[in-house]
Amino acid sequence: MAELCDIYDINCNKTGEVFVRGEHLKENQYQLATSIWIINSNLQILIQKRSESKNSSPNIWATHGGCVRVGETSLNACIREAYEEIGIVIQAKDIKPLNRNISENLIMDNYIVVQEFSILSAVLQLEEVSEIKWVSLDELKYMVKNKEFFEYQELPYLSNFINNYKFIRKV
Repeated sequence: MAELCDIYDINCNKTGEVFVRGEHLKENQYQLATSIWIINSNLQILIQKRSESKNSSPNIWATHGGCVRVGETSLNACIREAYEEIGIVIQAKDIKPLNRNISENLIMDNYIVVQEFSILSAVLQLEEVSEIKWVSLDELKYMVKNKEFFEYQELPYLSNFINNYKFIRKV
């Protein structure tokens, strides 16, 4: 079944138009997508390996997220995507905004949550995800450098969040 998404302007206002995910957008039309970075109390980051059957970036490690559907907020979409992809239940009240990136025809809302999750309890959506694991920030940076992990624009914000969180815990 086709996934319908709202069309947005550069200011992330809905235009009232919709499109089928995967269709090309016109100039000054934007799609809203979302990601969520899941951090545990040891300041490890939960990452997922994209399925080899994915059209875009197969077998690359990434964070969790996807497209925002018609009528959905980016916050609700990141909760839904994390649940669909790996089976984790995240409460909206625990999520913090990380940043927003705009490029080409894409607006990307990025979120972060500090939450424990046992990999043993994961339920992977195999057409999307082949594996998950916890990594340290240093391991993640190494993976980015070696092109094993997708190089997200928000990585400096993630790094700042983790470093500030470390500082706050010491106080």
